[in-house]
Amino acid sequence: MRLPAPIALSWRTFWTLRKRHDGPGWARLLIASGLAMLAWAGLCLLGLAGLLSVDTSDPAFVQRLLAGVFLLFQAIALTMLALVRAAEWLLPAGRLAALSPVRNWRSALWVSGLLVIGIMAGNVVGSGLLALLYPDSELFASSALRRQIRFLQFLPFLALAHGIFWRLRLQRYALQAQAAEAQLRLLHAQIEPHFLFNTLATIETLLDAEPARGRMMLEAFSDHLRSSLAQLRGPETTLGAELEMVGNYLRLLQIRMGRRLVFSIDASPEARAALLPPLLLQPLVENAIRHGLEPNIDGGAVRIHACVGQGRLAIRVDDDGLGLQAPRRAPQPGAGMALENIRARLRHRYGPQASLVLAAGAEGASATLDLPYHCTP
Repeated sequence: MRLPAPIALSWRTFWTLRKRHDGPGWARLLIASGLAMLAWAGLCLLGLAGLLSVDTSDPAFVQRLLAGVFLLFQAIALTMLALVRAAEWLLPAGRLAALSPVRNWRSALWVSGLLVIGIMAGNVVGSGLLALLYPDSELFASSALRRQIRFLQFLPFLALAHGIFWRLRLQRYALQAQAAEAQLRLLHAQIEPHFLFNTLATIETLLDAEPARGRMMLEAFSDHLRSSLAQLRGPETTLGAELEMVGNYLRLLQIRMGRRLVFSIDASPEARAALLPPLLLQPLVENAIRHGLEPNIDGGAVRIHACVGQGRLAIRVDDDGLGLQAPRRAPQPGAGMALENIRARLRHRYGPQASLVLAAGAEGASATLDLPYHCTP
């Protein structure tokens, strides 16, 4: 069954915490209401199967009970949605990014607590609604407190079930993250020898023909190796460290390409303090050089710009080379995997809250990374 476009759009981000959701608000209300209806239908099926029973022979009472439970479930679902939306408005974007997707026990406890509060608040709202609709019914008028107490009695069981659920989910997330990082290191290991051997051959040639330029390239190469190895040691780095490594890489290429390559790096101190997975930026710069500038006879420029706004970090790599429509060069080991690798790592770490967009620029191509902003304390 194919869902209508607004509902399908809202469903994709329904289970994530974010300031702005895809799709209209009414679609999210409809989804929450539909989930409550499914829960009510499941309860009815348990009753039909004989697993739940009501000690009465009055059909009218059973009808009121079913209608009342339906309204109660609707009230709980919509109250939970309202509470979650209020949390999304009140919490800073950086905090939301740390909570969704859930990546540690602190986030799991926070999200579970929010849902428990939503259920209890929804029970109060639903009970008030039932008391208004059925003022003469003792069942609905007197059972609100009982339901709250019964729910609290089930809290240890719910905590255990949540603990098992989050443990399995966090273990799966950790394995996926390790696989993505291993893939990155494999990719880097495939690319690096080609770059290393070419650079060493160039240095050897320059030391004989142009000693001063050869020494300059050797120094830049040492700086690049030092900063690259430092990036690979940990699961996280700062944008400042990434920019330093990319700057060394570009200086190295500038010595090799001469006037055919110019570059600029523009990033505020706030952006440089941002935490992010290592080696997200360099593959984008390598692509700009390899596909945009190196095949161009006149070379060109690479411009890197990073900024922070509304709890988001945006990093853009522009070049004025041949552009996306230029013929691709002969494939080498690891070629063609960089963008997919970056997107996979973003999905594992940030879920739908981060993206990489490659687009044609006014001249050449433009790659933009957009991710939640976290910084060093």
